[in-house]
Amino acid sequence: MKKYVFVLSFIFLIVCVFTATPAFSADTDFVIEDGVLLSYSGSSSNVTIPSSVTVIANNAFEKNTTLKSVSLGSSVLSIGNEAFYGCTALESISGGDNVNYVGALAFVDTKFLNNSSDEFLTIGGALVRYNGTSATVTLPDTIKTISPYAFLRNSKITSFKANKNLTSIGEGAFYECTSLALIDVTNYLSFVGADAFYGTKWMSTQNDFAVLGDGVLVSYNGSASAVIIPATVRSIAPNAFYENKNINSVTIPASVFLLGARAFMNCNNLSEVVLNNGLVMIDDEAFAQCTSLSSVSTPATLVKVGKGAFIKCSKLSTAFINGNNLSIDYGAFAHCTSLEAVLLSSDVSAIGSDAFSNDAELKAISIPPEVISVTADSFDNCDFVTVVTDEDSSADLALSSSCEVSYNRGDCGLDGVVDVIDATLVQRHMATISTLENKCLPFADADFDGSISVLDATYIQRYVAGLI
Repeated sequence: MKKYVFVLSFIFLIVCVFTATPAFSADTDFVIEDGVLLSYSGSSSNVTIPSSVTVIANNAFEKNTTLKSVSLGSSVLSIGNEAFYGCTALESISGGDNVNYVGALAFVDTKFLNNSSDEFLTIGGALVRYNGTSATVTLPDTIKTISPYAFLRNSKITSFKANKNLTSIGEGAFYECTSLALIDVTNYLSFVGADAFYGTKWMSTQNDFAVLGDGVLVSYNGSASAVIIPATVRSIAPNAFYENKNINSVTIPASVFLLGARAFMNCNNLSEVVLNNGLVMIDDEAFAQCTSLSSVSTPATLVKVGKGAFIKCSKLSTAFINGNNLSIDYGAFAHCTSLEAVLLSSDVSAIGSDAFSNDAELKAISIPPEVISVTADSFDNCDFVTVVTDEDSSADLALSSSCEVSYNRGDCGLDGVVDVIDATLVQRHMATISTLENKCLPFADADFDGSISVLDATYIQRYVAGLI
């Protein structure tokens, strides 16, 4: 459980680098929001990071050629991608004992990086770069995370042994380390970034499922069209199935709690995905541009659908979205040009900006009153959508000026009246005697649980009888 909590905390720590909104702090040289340092506009060559800062965001100091030294203090936990990129005069970084993440290219084109002779160049517990020449690398106990590209194209290294404290290996960390054949990590390793071991001998010797540490599926190397992820896998790393043209179905077991960014992106023949209870997060663009995927149903344990998670899934026609206080992020289902019906359960809490924008064929979506945050532009350029919700709900208030809104949940006959005929239509649908059209499904979900069942027929009957 501790490892599970850590990896989610680690992921959300990275996510906050991307999502903060600017607001000026008391010191106007720094733009800080909720502990995230977004940018620095001062002219000092020696900068001390304010004690209120826990995260230095992506590109915060990028190409500041005046900057020579930075004192991080003890409050900073994370440094984002390209945070000090191109700070050509930057020579020294002091403090930062509690830093546990340094993003991609954070110190590229700085004297701090280029002039370092340290075998292990670190900030806090993060290894920024390995400068050694040994073929056998044993990681010091003080290192907890390996930053993106830390060993990039090191052709000398043949074996790598992690310490028991290593929890994360960043994107491309051992990219094209062509001689690396032996990797020894403990079960404390819970996150592996995209292409971390691309082009290594180790990768070429793995079986269908290349798994490291605490059940991290780094890559799928098989050729099967129907893939069942082993129950020993707990997370699927970013890019693990990226652009796999063979796979047409995948079953994700209950053991998996995380689907990494772009995990199945551009799997153009993937038509069926089974997501089981246990899954907590679908990260950014996880299924983006899976152009054969026709339907998706999310489990009750899901907490987050990331940015663009299903963007441009051009054959997706129905989406049944359940979750656990679930938030649907920016553009999650945008540009799904065949999407006709979406059913949200009452366990969805938030619909983000442009979540369903440019879904030209979207006919109806059910949004329960329990969904408390609905962005007004969630359905931009969805000209024919009807929002099925309750009067004065968040969805009604946010969308009634831009979308057609119906309060007739249960009216799956689409005749403007909820009656026993609608209950019969649901029962016939469940018995496969007849099939409701996609546009009818959000109306048929009368109990707003994100699915169609006999419970909806019962709800309609009780409503007609005046019991609800």
